[in-house]
Amino acid sequence: MFDLIQYLVDGLAVGSVYALIALGYSMVFGVLQLVNFAHGELFMVGAYFVMYAISLGLPWPVALGLGMCFVGLFAVAMERLCYKPLRGAGKLAPLITAVGLSLLLQNLVQAILGPNPQSYPARVPEGKLSQFFGQYLPDPSQLQIPHLPDGLFDWNDLVIRHRDLMIFTIAVFVTLGLELFLRKTRPGRGIRALALQPNAAKLVGVPFDFTISMTFFIGAALAVVAGLLQGMADNQVTPYMGISSGLKAFAAAVLGGIGVIPGALLGGLVLGIAERLLVGYDLSTYKDGAAFFILIIVLLLRPQGLLGKARMVKV
Repeated sequence: MFDLIQYLVDGLAVGSVYALIALGYSMVFGVLQLVNFAHGELFMVGAYFVMYAISLGLPWPVALGLGMCFVGLFAVAMERLCYKPLRGAGKLAPLITAVGLSLLLQNLVQAILGPNPQSYPARVPEGKLSQFFGQYLPDPSQLQIPHLPDGLFDWNDLVIRHRDLMIFTIAVFVTLGLELFLRKTRPGRGIRALALQPNAAKLVGVPFDFTISMTFFIGAALAVVAGLLQGMADNQVTPYMGISSGLKAFAAAVLGGIGVIPGALLGGLVLGIAERLLVGYDLSTYKDGAAFFILIIVLLLRPQGLLGKARMVKV
């Protein structure tokens, strides 16, 4: 019994990270009907940026803020340069472009920073970057690295960790904050208007390009938060971390109802719990496929997702 509860608690933390990434997928798809497969790599780039900012001696809240701004602006530039010229080219061209951007970012980070995982405190790898930054890096032992303590509640082999509680709480508050932003603020209502009736939204004065840029910025910034939490929980980052987490986050967004903000949270938690249950019961070999198996079953029974609404499509 306690083992089951432990797996559920661990799954909430894992699923919360997926949920934070899935929010970006949902927002972009809701406005542009585009699956931005490069979003997982924004999560990875954000994790690297924050870790290197911390390694330079910046407090982690400052590093996080800078990372959110940098990756958010990078996502805006990516949309303007790569996606905007393809808006009238159908759905296949932007999709292929997103896959290409994903592979490009992954290989670019691997070429610059190396393919091996890096752990806290972040160290500049050997090579040109090392020669440039090495003299400015402080002693790692003097850095205030944000490690998350393990034990909060420990009774009869049931352990609820600070990090699990923190990650889950952040995911819930971010989801609620984003939902309030979309419903209660003028820019948020503009995003919802474009998602529901783009032509009508343009007619009433919703700035189309600015709203799309803001959507990409917010989604990328939330992915950076997820990258920091993942790095703090695992104590390492890797150029490949965006592949698996990004695909599972996309599955979570579709599972919960893509375009629905609370659905991204629900889908992430469902997949995280399923993954931890398989690991706990010695079925870890199948944990990556479980997300997509659950997705297929749910879509067969409810194509719009758990919280999505069925829409009539006129032919």
